[in-house]
Amino acid sequence: MDFDDLGWGFWGKMAGVFFLGAVVLFIFTILFLHAIYAWGIFGTFIAIAVIALIAGWFFDRRNAGPQSES
Repeated sequence: MDFDDLGWGFWGKMAGVFFLGAVVLFIFTILFLHAIYAWGIFGTFIAIAVIALIAGWFFDRRNAGPQSES
């Protein structure tokens, strides 16, 4: 077997991931610019911080480690 060539399937998947990432980045950029226009730069950063805190809270609740007994 020749392991130097990754094949069409690998590069097709990589192109799909790249394209999907570009579309998602474009959507987030549009949303970010609309938020800046509506709330200003400070309000937009506060909204992003609140969203990040909520996402972190959900992540921590789902992946809770062992609780200490002290």
